Amino acid sequence: MTNQLTRVLQRIGMTALIVASKVLPIDGKRFGELYYWKSRKRAEGSLLNQHYKAFYTTHFGLTDQDYFGKVVLDIGCGPRGSLVWASMAARRIGLDPLADDYLKLGASQHAMEYLAMPSEHIPLPTSSCDIVCSFNSLDHVDDVDATVHEIKRVTRSGGLFLLLVEVNHEPTACEPHMLTPRGLIESLQPEFSCESLAIYKPSSGGVYEAIGQGQLVPDPLDAKLPGWLSARFHRQAH
Repeated sequence: MTNQLTRVLQRIGMTALIVASKVLPIDGKRFGELYYWKSRKRAEGSLLNQHYKAFYTTHFGLTDQDYFGKVVLDIGCGPRGSLVWASMAARRIGLDPLADDYLKLGASQHAMEYLAMPSEHIPLPTSSCDIVCSFNSLDHVDDVDATVHEIKRVTRSGGLFLLLVEVNHEPTACEPHMLTPRGLIESLQPEFSCESLAIYKPSSGGVYEAIGQGQLVPDPLDAKLPGWLSARFHRQAH
């Protein structure tokens, strides 16, 4: 992509990416994701990851011990090093189709693996993961049904799936799916049972800020307004 085209797309903004991608030789969704992370790095200087541990552990009622010796997969991991904290795990894997680009943003320095593959085709054996996570990524994928199928495939019996995702929002260039709480739970059945479910009201920030504010939506299963869903799932025995 030329610098001139990049500047044009930056000026027209993210809301025009879908239209632009239909008439220009670009992948609007890919450009949008990379533009976001490059913008964050410019703003922050370096992409920090200290905040992650609490969301992978205490937020879901887990401790370091629950990760000891485990194979952990983070779907749509981004470039911050989401699993750097989990040194007790046997294997820490970040899956993201933009992983090779993220290495150039500093991810190459992280003590975890990065796999540059889409969630619809996870390059791992069946029943190979103890804990699978998707934080602010499931509504970003190309095919939600195919991704859920792969999550079911790679999670071992007795394993966990930890999910944080925005629900009930209108599709956007980078988040092309409107997911609902009930639809998500039903799509994961019967392989997964839902052990905990909550929806947090939106904040001026993103998912982590909303959880920090702690404003819960009543009756989360049937919630209709936008919010951040948090759910812990247990993989039933095969």
